[in-house]
Amino acid sequence: MAATSEIFDLVGLGFGPANIAISGAITEAWKENPDFPIKSTLFIEKHEVFRWHPGMLLPGARMQISFMKDLATLRNPGSPYTFLSYLHSEGRLLSFINRGGTVPTRKEYSDYLTWASKKVQENGINVKFGHEIVDLEEGTEDTILVRYKNNRTGEETVVRARDLVISPGGLPKVPDFLAPFQNHPRVRHSSGYATSIGAIFESLSSVTRPLRVAVIGSGQSAAEVTMDVRNRLGSIPIDGEGRHTVEMLIRKGSLKPSDDSPFANEIFDPAATERCFNAPSKRLRDAVLEEYRATNYGVVNPLTLDALYEIVYDQRLNAQVARRTQTAEPSEPIIDIRTYTAVDSVKIMGDDKIAPPVDLLLTPIPNTNTSGKETFQLTLRNLATAAVTVESYDIVLYATGYQRQAWVNLLKHTGISKHFGLSPVTRKVNLRPTTDLATTEDYAVPASPIESDSPVTTSAQTSPPTSPETSMWGSAQFEAELCPDLFLTRQYRLLPKASQDGKALVPRIYLQGVEEATHGLSDTLLSVLGVRAGEVIADLSNRK
Repeated sequence: MAATSEIFDLVGLGFGPANIAISGAITEAWKENPDFPIKSTLFIEKHEVFRWHPGMLLPGARMQISFMKDLATLRNPGSPYTFLSYLHSEGRLLSFINRGGTVPTRKEYSDYLTWASKKVQENGINVKFGHEIVDLEEGTEDTILVRYKNNRTGEETVVRARDLVISPGGLPKVPDFLAPFQNHPRVRHSSGYATSIGAIFESLSSVTRPLRVAVIGSGQSAAEVTMDVRNRLGSIPIDGEGRHTVEMLIRKGSLKPSDDSPFANEIFDPAATERCFNAPSKRLRDAVLEEYRATNYGVVNPLTLDALYEIVYDQRLNAQVARRTQTAEPSEPIIDIRTYTAVDSVKIMGDDKIAPPVDLLLTPIPNTNTSGKETFQLTLRNLATAAVTVESYDIVLYATGYQRQAWVNLLKHTGISKHFGLSPVTRKVNLRPTTDLATTEDYAVPASPIESDSPVTTSAQTSPPTSPETSMWGSAQFEAELCPDLFLTRQYRLLPKASQDGKALVPRIYLQGVEEATHGLSDTLLSVLGVRAGEVIADLSNRK
């Protein structure tokens, strides 16, 4: 292990859009104010190079937001890190204007983020790619010891941080019925679709019968994956009759359009963040999140819906023409949308053996058989009629969203976990705004020049759901360890608990991209990156 006494004013976990936006704000502050207190930075990123959703960089896929909701424009329109600055530096500004519209393709936005990641490094931001934080401990001189390792060599290094910003991004949300099979080479979350689908089809190259693909999910990613995999299936020959099939399995009665109308889009404005944080109760915050779910969750952009419906309509047309003229239908793959459909269980069939159902599996299925002979047997239940059917598929793709608890799994095993009431048994945390604090006796509540003027209010404390373990132990303390409440300031600072001697952890820890419950729908998205970065940097610069 390489030990060093080097102290960084700010160490960041992850180097995705959130921390690139923060890096840009820092480099701008360096130019404007020579006395800016954050003078040294280090960001630690586990990937070898910058990458942004490579698994969903599908041909023609477009962003869902205006290019002006970039890393910096809403914070500083004159920033060198805006999307317009990127276009100008790449010589495409006029071409983008002539193209019309304000929504770039996903490919172009990914390139913009790559450009910005390089630019902040050129301007003095230090980044360690291919490294990962493995532990955090209390250090001397009011610092945190950050232990990170080189993912290739395993070599560990320790540095000290005055403050820490955690931007972990999201991890695939795996349905329980697929958890034992998530490492199977023909089961993939949409986040890894584009980077793995070629190899998946290659593993099935010896199969000459029609292939069947299941796509689980009803949102934008599910719709895009469905259309893309259909296009790819069109180039795979079949020996004999039949057609390749892509089946969307959705729990709803139909695919729903996303609400991107102007008034609804105001839920992503910085003012909406302020309203959410200062809402008088958790119940009201949850109600607002539920009211606006149709802007982001389980919905499909209307243009994508139109394209998908056109495919389905053309299939119906072809079928009716073929029946009337008594001719063969085209051999192109078909899309079938199975509505009100839930997946009850999954088995692997093939090679004269059946894998046990999910509820009998204690560990994931090992990645052993890639011959293409096996299939996945899904037990499907119609939620409207309760009818049960069993279907076989060669590939299972799932677009079921993301979970954002990875930072909890890191912190709970570190030396600073005690400052936040975390322990190795913690399953998840309930993030709450500091305005929910009934008392400040147990927390070190900071004063900030940009803290909301709203007074601290008391709201009903919502108990986390009772688990079998808590019922067994009958202990409220144990329940609190499983699902503790953690509090965040308006400036995204995680509030430590005061120790028995009245002292709290001095280094500050900020969270990025995981605070939907406290800061609203925009927090996990790109909409407020620039504004949020400015707020975090302003709070960081007020170190006492």
